[in-house]
Amino acid sequence: MRALALATASVLTLGLAACGDGAGKEGGAASVAEAAGSTATQEKFNHYVEGFNKLIDDNWGVSKNFHSYQQLDIPNKSASDSIYFPENITTLEGAIEALKEGRALNGGNQANAADAAVDKLLPRLEALLTQWRTLDPYYESRRYREDGLAQGKAADADLKSAYEAALAGIEEFDTALTQYLRARDEAQLAAYRAAGHGELASLMDAMQKADHFSDSVIEGNKAEADRQLPALEAAVAEVRKAEATLAADDGNKTEFNLIADYLESMIGNYRDYKQSDSDSDREDVVDSYNRAVGQMGDVEHPA
Repeated sequence: MRALALATASVLTLGLAACGDGAGKEGGAASVAEAAGSTATQEKFNHYVEGFNKLIDDNWGVSKNFHSYQQLDIPNKSASDSIYFPENITTLEGAIEALKEGRALNGGNQANAADAAVDKLLPRLEALLTQWRTLDPYYESRRYREDGLAQGKAADADLKSAYEAALAGIEEFDTALTQYLRARDEAQLAAYRAAGHGELASLMDAMQKADHFSDSVIEGNKAEADRQLPALEAAVAEVRKAEATLAADDGNKTEFNLIADYLESMIGNYRDYKQSDSDSDREDVVDSYNRAVGQMGDVEHPA
C-alpha cells in the first residue's frame, strides 16, 4: 500500500493564511477550510495517518508480517525445526494507540467515513495483537518443541483469519483516509496557485498525480497507468523547473530535487514493471512513491 502524507495542521494553517492575504482570495481560503476541517479534524487525521503508516510499514507492518508468517508454513513444520515467529508488537501497539487518540477527537463531517472504518478496524487489530502476544512467547521460548508444535498448528487457521480481517480493515481505512487527504490537497493546491506560490503548487500537483498513478500500478491497471504517465512526467518536469528557480540557499531546493528524483525513479520502476510484470518491480514503484511522500514532510511552507 501507499504511505500517506501527514495531514499536518501547521501546513494547512499556513496555506490558509497565505491564500487570504490578498483581496478576492477569501473564496479559496474557505475552500481549504471546508476541505481540511477544524483544527481538531486536522489533528484527528494526523493521528489516523500516523497509525496507518505504522500498519503498512515496509519492515514491521501487518502485511509484511503476514507474508513472513505464511512462508513459515506451520501446518507442514515439525517440532524439530527452528521457527522464528514474525511480529512487531510494539509497532502494532503504537498504531492502535494512534488510532484511538484520533478516534477520541471530534472530526466533524469530514471524518465520518474514517471514523466508521476505524470502528471496524480496531477490534480486528486488537484480535491480531492478542494472537501475537500469545504466540510470540510460545515460539520464542521454543515451547513448541515440548508439545510437538500442537499449539502452533492449532492456532494457524485463526491467526491467518485474524491477519486477513485486519488487512481488509486496513484497506477500507486507506480508502477513507485517501478521500479526505485528496480533497484537502486539491483545495490546498488551488490556494497556493491563487496566492502565487507557483513552486509549491507544482510540487503538490506532481505528488497528486503520483498518488493516482501509484494507485493504478498497485491495482495492476497498466492501461490506466499508461494513460496517466504523460501528465505525470510533465508534472515532474515542472518540479525540476521550479527547483531551478529557487535560490541556492532556499531550504526547499534540496527537497524539490530529492522528491523529483524519487518520482523519476518511480516512473523508471514502472517501465521495468511493464517489461517484467514482476511483483518486485511493482513494489519498487510504490517504494519510490513512499520515499517521495516521506520527503514531503521536510518541505517548508510559506509563513
